[in-house]
Amino acid sequence: MKNMKRTLSDADDATEIEQATAKRSCCPSASSTAIPEEFQEKPEVDDENDDETQRELHLLPASEDGSWLTMDYDGHQLFVHPETKRVCMEIDGDPIGELDLEDGQLVLYGEDNEANGATALTPNPTAEAHLTPSLLADYGKTGLVCLKGTAAGGWLRDGLLEEARREVEVLLAAGFLTSERHQQPTNVRTDKVVYLQLSSDDSQTQNGMSSVSCPPACQEVLGLIEGFASALDRQFSMRLRRPQRCMAACYDGGGAFYKAHRDNDRDSSTGLWKNSRSLTAVFYINDVNWPASEGGALRCHLGGASSNDVLDVLPAGGQLVIFDSRRLLHEVLPTSERRLALTIWFVEADEDEASRVDTDTNV
Repeated sequence: MKNMKRTLSDADDATEIEQATAKRSCCPSASSTAIPEEFQEKPEVDDENDDETQRELHLLPASEDGSWLTMDYDGHQLFVHPETKRVCMEIDGDPIGELDLEDGQLVLYGEDNEANGATALTPNPTAEAHLTPSLLADYGKTGLVCLKGTAAGGWLRDGLLEEARREVEVLLAAGFLTSERHQQPTNVRTDKVVYLQLSSDDSQTQNGMSSVSCPPACQEVLGLIEGFASALDRQFSMRLRRPQRCMAACYDGGGAFYKAHRDNDRDSSTGLWKNSRSLTAVFYINDVNWPASEGGALRCHLGGASSNDVLDVLPAGGQLVIFDSRRLLHEVLPTSERRLALTIWFVEADEDEASRVDTDTNV
């Protein structure tokens, strides 16, 4: 089969490709970043539960025929179906995660916090002017579109990329980005994240920890990204709404990675979507001249897991990648440099359970 691997960098045109090579490099430290006084206090984390993969899980029978087991998790009673490995809040309830009985790893599905308080999209003419008919056609064909914000005539104002990077570096240096927030084992992903609240309501929590208020430059970037989502929504009738939070992520170098996955997938036992994410947007806030030799590309499996048709997008500063959360299989390749990104998941307007059953197998 012909190898269709391509690499897209911020310095390239969308039609240009290059092959990435492997190289090790020193990871720049965030410890030298000046920390404003308001960020001095670190989020509270239960030290006893820092490593989610080491938590002891005690299972007891929950039904007479042994078809369900029960366990206590952070004071909540959860039910486990041994055959399907699905974890529910009640017997035969909607799945909230999976438990590997062999190694005791509990993986909770991405919390559906994006749907809570989601609001109508706000159009942004500046952003929409850069979503050309050819880019719209690309999305219709592949469920993926890449836009550069730093080239001449780009959609980012001067200095915005650097301002957003500094804001995330401050949060990183202050200890707000942690692996505990996503609760996934280190054989799946090795990044650190923080969830950023986009509204003035700071009541939402993520895994027991309050979300951090989104800094102003990051807010400005996300407003532009919302404009792109609004244009795609009108073109493809996606019924999108803006969530109340986004995520900042850091891969610290040293081979940090995230295995291939979809941001939303169907549960094999119920056919329901695991969350409400519909459109993913990832904005990279690294140096604009990210070298391919440092790795860290977003590998997009355009033809699914069994296809060699892949596109590698380098995480160069100002690069924006927008894709179908349910369709695109993607992964973060090992990086030898610190890699920073902002991610937002736009959700469907109708969150009724019935609307989350999809009969289309091309996801």
